[in-house]
Formats: sequence, C-alpha cells, structure tokens
Amino acid sequence: MKKFLKKIGRNRWNRYLRYIRSFYFELFDLIGEGVFGFLRILRAIKPILPFEKNSVKKILVIRLDRIGDLILSTPVFKALRGGFPQAKIYLLVQSYTLDLVINNSNLDGVLVLGKDKIPGDFDLAIALHPGYKQNQIAFQSGAKFRIGYTGSGGGFFLTRKVKDDRQIRIRHEVVSGLELAKIAGCSIEVIKPEVSFTEKGELFGQDFFERNGLFGKYPIVAIHPGARQEYIRWNSSGFAEVASRLMQEFGSQVILIGSGNEKLIIEEIVSLMPIKPIISLDLALTELVSLIKRCSLFIGNSSGPMHIAAALDVPVVGIFGNIHPLDSYQEWGPWGNKHLVVSVNLKCKDCHPGDCRDFQCMKLITPEMVFAAVKKQIKA
Repeated sequence: MKKFLKKIGRNRWNRYLRYIRSFYFELFDLIGEGVFGFLRILRAIKPILPFEKNSVKKILVIRLDRIGDLILSTPVFKALRGGFPQAKIYLLVQSYTLDLVINNSNLDGVLVLGKDKIPGDFDLAIALHPGYKQNQIAFQSGAKFRIGYTGSGGGFFLTRKVKDDRQIRIRHEVVSGLELAKIAGCSIEVIKPEVSFTEKGELFGQDFFERNGLFGKYPIVAIHPGARQEYIRWNSSGFAEVASRLMQEFGSQVILIGSGNEKLIIEEIVSLMPIKPIISLDLALTELVSLIKRCSLFIGNSSGPMHIAAALDVPVVGIFGNIHPLDSYQEWGPWGNKHLVVSVNLKCKDCHPGDCRDFQCMKLITPEMVFAAVKKQIKA
C-alpha cells in the first residue's frame, strides 16, 4: 500500500477518496429519491407541498455539531423569530452545547439529542448542517416543509434541498445559516451571534475574579491555545512569548483556559514563561462564558472559546493557518468588525488539510505577528 501511495502521490489519492465519497452520497440520495417517489405514488408518505409560510405554527431547528458551529447559528433563531412571530421555535442540540442557548430569547424550547423525545407535530424543520442524521430527524419531526443540505447524505428526506457548496462559494458560516432562513421566507439583515448566561456561571465568574484579585487590573487577557485538530493549533512557544510580553510590557494578567484534554499543552506553555499566568482548566460551558465575558481580550486558535468571545463582544486575535474552507477564517473566523485575524496564505493549490504534511502556513506565523495584532487591540 505504501508503494502504491508513493507511486500515485498521497495528495492525489486523498482527492480520489473525496471524489468517491461525494459520488457515494450522490448515488445514495438518488436511490433514496426513487424510493420516496415510489412511496408517494403508493401514498405511503405525504407528497411534497408548496411552501406556505402562514401555515407554519411550530418550527424545529437542528444543529448537532460543535460549540462554535452552534454560536454562529444563533442569528438564524433571531431571523426565524422575526419571520414567524406567532410560531413556537424549538432547537435540537447535543447535550454538551445546551448551556450556550438555554436562555435564548428567540427560542421557545431546547431539545437534547438522545435525552428528549422529538414530537412529530412540527410544521417546518431546518437542518443547519449537512448530514444524514440531521435530515432524517427533520423527516421524523413530521414537518411537511423540510429545509437542509445535500452532499452528505439524506437529501431525499428534504422538501427544499440546498447544495452544500461552501468549499466553492466561500462565505462565512453565519451567512450560510441565514441563507436557509431566507429560503423559509425570513428577512436576513446581518445579526450578530449570541450566547446565554446562567446564574451559576455568573456566580462562578464573579468569584473567580475576586479570588484571583483581577478586578481593577487592565487588561485581563484570556488565551486558549487548544483546538480540536492539531494542525490548527499554533505552537506553545509562540503562545508563551506573547503571554509573557503582555505581562511584562502591559502589566496584563493572563488566564490560560482549556479543557482537561489540553492540560499538557497549557503546562508546556507555563513552563516556558518567566512570570506565571493564571490557569483555568475544564470549566463547565456556562462558567467559561462568564469568565471570558469579564476579559478585555481573547487570543486563540479557531475554536469554540474564540466564537464565545466574539459573540460577547470581547476583542479577539484569532490565529488561522489553513486557507481551505474547512478551517479558513473566511468561513470560521470571529464574526464582527472589532476582531483581528493573523494568518499566512501560502496560496497552495487545492489546499486541503488531508493533503498537507507540514502545515507551514501555521508554522510561519511568528510571535511578532501575533503580538502586533494584540497591541492594536489593546490600544484600540
């Protein structure tokens, strides 16, 4: 196998696999369309009806992926509330993202996948992310109008299909979500993302700042050096240098935040710093929100905490390497005008993380580049 990969080239092989995967989903959906068409002839399932906005009384929105993805979808809830002021709007999420939307004023309820039973009496279902499971749930909700993406399976469950073209027609994930709301007949003025607060989180944030003597000090900087994939994480030595310069040149207090799985990364950063920062690991999501809310600046990779900070209007310095839409700041950058992105575009042809072995775009980002953006934010 190694000789075969070497002969044809690993990058070319990876592209072949992506083409095969795409063909598989297209074929699967084509077969599904045929089966559903046959069942409609037999009247075993309801026919596809023209969309009637006035008949929509109950809406299910589905977002089953990560923290940042859900935050960037919150403008859709606002758009739906404006477009369907009398409708009941429910959101289906994973359990670990629940706290982000638990008090969202545009929602009438939040359902948790695997915990709550999904009623079958919805009129409209919108799946905000491509995937077979999401589209299947939209069908099972009983909604006669079902909007979602094709390209990752289950397109035949939908009554209004949207081709997932985000790797071709590059736009921010906020915009992609609002495009689905527009299909549902909603106005899509640019609306900022938001996150919920809880009493528990606010009590934690207040206590954390009091215990660490942070009130009255400026600036308080939160740094999150982790990320879900290794290739979108900037190096530990870079974070250590930027954090140290913040403390030495601006008298800042730095809080290093991360999950329990990111403990080793944070320990490595601390070992490289002459002045030790505050460490906060493995916080509950609502605690993390209330901690970041009280900070003056956020520095980090493309991650959920970065999107939390941006939604809270905490100025962000986001560090991005890859220009491919899977991780590009053009699609996943911090939303808003007050944030800065540090990135190196090597203009690699057909950039894709699965084809790269050295990720020079991330390695070429220097502490000087990041600190220059940090100084701009502090002096803004």
